[in-house]
Amino acid sequence: MPRIGSRANRFLTVAARFAEPRALASALRFLLLSAVFLLTPACLTANDLVLSNKFGEVTAEIFIPGDVPVLRGLYVHAANYMLKPDDRWAEAGRAIGFGHIALDIDRKANNRPTKLRKALDAALLEFATKSGHKELPNLPLAGTGHSAGGWVTQIILRTPERAITAAIDCAWVVDSTRLNPTDKSVPMLFTLGTIPDDFKMLPDITNKFLPARAGDWPWALGVQHGCAHDYGNSAAMQIPWMNAVIEARLPRDASALDAPPKLRDLKLEDGWLGDTTKISNQWASIESWSGFKGEKSRAAWFPNRAVAFVWRAWQTKDSPVVLEASAADGSANLPAWSQKSSRDLMLNPGVDVHLGVNIGEGIAVKKVQFLDGDIVLGEMTAPPWQFNWRGPSRGAHAVHAIWEGNDGRRGAVNPALIVVRGKESGR
Repeated sequence: MPRIGSRANRFLTVAARFAEPRALASALRFLLLSAVFLLTPACLTANDLVLSNKFGEVTAEIFIPGDVPVLRGLYVHAANYMLKPDDRWAEAGRAIGFGHIALDIDRKANNRPTKLRKALDAALLEFATKSGHKELPNLPLAGTGHSAGGWVTQIILRTPERAITAAIDCAWVVDSTRLNPTDKSVPMLFTLGTIPDDFKMLPDITNKFLPARAGDWPWALGVQHGCAHDYGNSAAMQIPWMNAVIEARLPRDASALDAPPKLRDLKLEDGWLGDTTKISNQWASIESWSGFKGEKSRAAWFPNRAVAFVWRAWQTKDSPVVLEASAADGSANLPAWSQKSSRDLMLNPGVDVHLGVNIGEGIAVKKVQFLDGDIVLGEMTAPPWQFNWRGPSRGAHAVHAIWEGNDGRRGAVNPALIVVRGKESGR
């Protein structure tokens, strides 16, 4: 049985530091999370940490996975996100040695990006002391967010040498003409809904994204059919993108204990491209840089083949085939397909996954492939079109399918994010 006393004293000591009046709300939330932590034996063993405080007008909360002795980097949310220590971001980060920090500020406050970045730096210094993770102030940053969460690009680009990437949804595309030359090393993904709305973001594709690509900025664009200003299934595109860029730019043996690690610059010609002029169908055109026949300066750029495969599936419009998935032990099922909802499946480690598809009327299918990124997990050539994926590795997997009709036509099936926890939930 884990020893609760020493850990309880530790948490009470940390909680006491939040006792100042300006941080009362943060203290109450912290104490609640601490109580849950103390009453959950397996969590004590893993020693995950959630720390929170207020820095000026900004509230900052950080999740640090207990089984990562030294963090490699941080996912950063700047707004529109409430930190959760057991969601897709926490477990995706755990698998690659990343923590997760979420910032929050009154949207009517002035000079928000400056205040957010100042708070981020202050929070990392304070949390480094409280957690014992002295690497926190030096960590490279991978920013993400929805709508107002797009402020994260301005926040991480204040130190471009520590900015790995940004992936934002339904926020205005960054104007590359207002960026510094050093910002060009930071690959970015922008996703938007295809339905025009009051935010009027779609013109940014022509006015900002295409000029950036014409200037050889390593940026990608994705659209969600049936969505307006909706987050939808964005995480199924954002997390594969971010993790692929992290893998390419951050050396595995890099350490931030004494200084920020040096990030690698990526070469455009090492990536893949997607034809942004042909995305309103079920088989978007993707190809390697050398093999792409279209106009490279107008194409979306991807760090590798796997992300290009996910992009093709993610942009599929009106697919007659729908991916289904469930945990083999009956613990979880993939939510029903909806254009405006996330499709996540959270699993305990070691659990097999039952993969399948629902095929609509009026289509004759002769083959279905199930893929994790660009890796074929299994291929079925007859009903019931089901495959048992044995023991997927921990972390986030962008799983999708490709079908082939009797007439030879192929289509990509919208993806789901299957996340395998690093430890069992509720234990």
